[in-house]
Amino acid sequence: MVKQIILYPDERINIASADVRHFNDELFTLIDDMKDTIESHNAEGLAAIQIAIPLSVVVIKDPEGNWQEFINPRVLKGEGKATSIETSLYLPNIKEEIPRYEKITFIYQDRTGKQHSMSAEGKYGFLLQRKFDYTFGGTFANKLDRKNRKRVEKNLSISGATGEFNANSTISKREYFKSVMSKLLFFEALTLFAPLFNIKEETLTSFYHYDIFASIASLLLVIGYWVYAKYEASRVISCTGCQVVSFTAVAIKYLLIIIILFIGSYYLVNPN
Repeated sequence: MVKQIILYPDERINIASADVRHFNDELFTLIDDMKDTIESHNAEGLAAIQIAIPLSVVVIKDPEGNWQEFINPRVLKGEGKATSIETSLYLPNIKEEIPRYEKITFIYQDRTGKQHSMSAEGKYGFLLQRKFDYTFGGTFANKLDRKNRKRVEKNLSISGATGEFNANSTISKREYFKSVMSKLLFFEALTLFAPLFNIKEETLTSFYHYDIFASIASLLLVIGYWVYAKYEASRVISCTGCQVVSFTAVAIKYLLIIIILFIGSYYLVNPN
């Protein structure tokens, strides 16, 4: 069944898509509807959020014209830099140059839940990157700087579509936790080099006190990050466990860094 495409300035495009957890007839129907909608609009592909379904599903036609279904896609690695000239059904008559990777390597699941890995480059890789971006919220316009976003907004308003892009729509608030942790731990890591220099004992003591503070503060931030991420995930439509594995892995990574740096500080910076 052909579904209605959401158009600018419909803010549902900014919803982060939930991971698919149930590989059942409901999912198969969604994929079939997406294919019908792609054919109806003579498009290259769709992300489910483009028809207002906030699930991490992308359907496209590959260069040979075959249907490809990507469920819960995650880019693992990007290589090289390139510029892609892009359009979107969400942004009628808008064409912009967008920075992209020349090649991406990613994982995804098929309609049975089986996991696969794949690499893509060139025009096909650009298409995949654009569609995968939708699953995190926003469009390629969010990659533009403020001046160019305003220019796009003005061009859209001329055709009667009045709205505004949210430059931060693709950024989760939990990223602020990571930003503060990264800064605290970066400066803690720098203090580990202090013993290499002729530094007074009282200065080393001050460094060590900072390291204790940074470790405790970072530990609290890790807990806050995980709790907020779980709360944020619970608010995503139709998925109370969205991306739990992903943000738990991030929390564990930071926890290990905190432990390693504190042990290093205890043995290298602690003057006692």
